[in-house]
Amino acid sequence: MKRWTASGEALAGRYFWCSDGLTVRDAGISSMTQVLTGLIENGEFTKILERLDN
Repeated sequence: MKRWTASGEALAGRYFWCSDGLTVRDAGISSMTQVLTGLIENGEFTKILERLDN
């Protein structure tokens, strides 16, 4: 995440994601909400968080 701070990737290193998880760098609901809002604004929300069928 540190290297993405400089490059601007992943909302400037504020999150990391893989196929089965999303990690937000800073703890707290506010930080998580800001990351989720950023993902929605960038059009990445549905790419990172995929809906699971029942």
